[in-house]
Parts: sequence; structure tokens; C-alpha cells
Amino acid sequence: MASPISWQSMLAIYQNAEWRSDGSANVHIADDGILETLRLVEISDRAAFEADLNPLVDPTSMIVGQTVPVRIGAPQLKLGVLAEDWNGVIASPEGRIRERANYYIKGDGTHSGSTPPPEMMVRYRSMLKLVSLLSRAALFLDVQRQTLVFYKERRIEVPVRYVATDLRLLDPEGVHNLEAALEGTVHAEQRHAILADAVGALVEGQPSETRFMYLAQNTGELSDRVTEGYKLFASSFSYSKIRGDIETAQSDYIARIHKTFTDIQGQLLGLPVATVVVATQLRPVASCGLNAWTNLAVAGGAWLFAFLLLASCLNQWLTLNAIHTDIERQRNKLNREFHELDQIFSGSFGTIANRLCWHRVVLLAISAVAIGGAVFATIVFRAVTAVDVLECIK
Repeated sequence: MASPISWQSMLAIYQNAEWRSDGSANVHIADDGILETLRLVEISDRAAFEADLNPLVDPTSMIVGQTVPVRIGAPQLKLGVLAEDWNGVIASPEGRIRERANYYIKGDGTHSGSTPPPEMMVRYRSMLKLVSLLSRAALFLDVQRQTLVFYKERRIEVPVRYVATDLRLLDPEGVHNLEAALEGTVHAEQRHAILADAVGALVEGQPSETRFMYLAQNTGELSDRVTEGYKLFASSFSYSKIRGDIETAQSDYIARIHKTFTDIQGQLLGLPVATVVVATQLRPVASCGLNAWTNLAVAGGAWLFAFLLLASCLNQWLTLNAIHTDIERQRNKLNREFHELDQIFSGSFGTIANRLCWHRVVLLAISAVAIGGAVFATIVFRAVTAVDVLECIK
């Protein structure tokens, strides 16, 4: 069920409040919206509970332009966070790993929608960006404990612990450089693995509670290690190596495609036998006898050959389908790991796809000829055999 009171209506009250040390405030009723909100919490127990607001004067006496005392407490978390200072925002549930959608700070009047963002907000968001970058390289992020878990020969935990004063120790430029070092889809997994190794090397020997801030103060070192580590990894990677692998795979696929044709070449030599030659072996028959049975055996042989050839063509068709599936898997892998190079090698895969298409057309043509030959033999059989062979059995 939707809340009867919104964060925006509460924010208007906070921004027009003169705060007192006893938890109350003098609120200037600047417009009808503020007046309606103060009256709402008087008539709705749920709104009063969720907003934790309570005017300390008779609501019927309040008017726009008046300043009235109001007790203001902490609203429900689903609405937002009302904090004394930045420490209150950071200490809120999950506040160290992600920015809450709504918050207001009494001390400096900063709120989640402040534009342009003040320096502390910029630093806070940079710290959250650092947490996000590290979480991509971590084995996992324990959200409840707000702890990053890495694994390098053994489990390494990095509790995300910092306070408002620590935000000034973070170098936003270092975070930006680290983000830049991790950009790109090529070898993304390797970049994150390099970052994980760098984290493990840096925090080794550091007390658990200080590990995160040690990383935050050494973001430049982290980005340098990722950059240098990736250069070392990339030195074993080259365009020519990938091209060689693709061309080798292409040759293998083409050889497998050609094999589907060579496997049935011997049977193809029987096509003339099943068509023209078979028809020449049929003899005119006017009565039951040896020639009638010979004609039946010849026509049956033509159909047997056709069915065997169709079975072979079907088997080769399924082989071509398997090759096509394997090619698509290899292409998807190339696109996933080397997205920037996909367009360079798309022509190679296109050539193989064309070969597959033509081989399928050839298989269909062979099947059609085989069936046509059997049908032709049957027509000749019926033309030269004037008796019903089945009647000869009786």
C-alpha cells in the first residue's frame, strides 16, 4: 500500500525548518503544500507514524506565512533518511555501499537531489564508485555485512568501513583512473582478475578494519597495477594470433563441410544406374513368368537405392546442422570476448555460412534426383509390364 505522505512533501518541511537541539524545529509555512502536510499528519496516524512529524500547535490555527514549532523525528527508511550530518547518511543501512534515493542533512541542507552537488556529495559518490568497482572484482559483496570478499590462495575480507572525515582522504581522480583502466569489453574478466590480485597484494598484512580505507588512499596504485598487469597480459595477445586461430577453425569447418559430400560420392555414382540403366533392364511382359518377377525386382531395387540415398542425405543434413551450431557458438564466443574485432572476422563466418547453404541445396537436389529416378523406373515398369505381378502370386 502506498504511503499517504511523500518524501517531497517532507523535504519541503525540512528545507523550511530552523533546527533546535532538542529535536524540534520552527517550520516556516511557506506555501499551501507545507500547510497541507502539517494538517495531514494531524488527521492521519499512519502519515504521522511514517513521517514522524507532529505540529506542536493547534493545526486549525496554522496559516501560510506563519512559523510554527514542530517535533521532527526520523522518518521510515522507505521514505528516506533525515541525518544530522554526513555520518548519518553513511551509517544508514547499506549507506556505505550505495546511495539512498532520498536523504536530507540538517547540518548543511544537502539532500539527495542537490544540484550542483556539493564537494562532500561528490566525494561520497566517488567512494561509492570505488566500492562498485571493487565489487566487480570481488568474489562477492556481502550486502548485509557491507563486506567485500576476495580469494587469493585464501579468503580475504575487506569490510567497507569509513566515516565522513575519510571522504577527504579519497582521491576522486584516482577512482576515475581506476574506472578507466577497467573500461572495455575486451578481456573484461582478465582486468577484474588483475584488480582482485592487486587488492590482495595491497591489503595483505593490513588490519581487517583498515583495509578498505587503505585501498581508498591508494587508488592510484590500484589503477597503476591494473594498467601494468593488463599490458603484461596483452603482450601475449595479438591480432595475428586471433586471426590465425580463426583461419585454422575456418579451414577445419570447410573440411568438415566437404566431408559431408565426399561421404556420399560413391552412392552418387549409382544415380545413373537407378534411373536410365534400370529402365533399360525392364522387359515387355504380357503374362506371368520370370520376366515379370525380374521387372518387379528391378523397380524395387530402384526404390531401395533411393531410400538408402535419402537416408544418407538426411544424415549429412544433420551433420551440417551440427557444424552450423558449432560455428555459431564459436562466433558468439568471439563476439563476447573480442567484441571490437567481431566486424573484422564476420566475413570469414559469412563465407562458411554460404558454403553450408550451398551444400544443403546440393543435398536437396540429390534427394530430388533419387526420388525422380525411382519414380521414372516405376513409370517404365508400369508401361512395359501388362500384368498385375501380385496376381501372379495366387
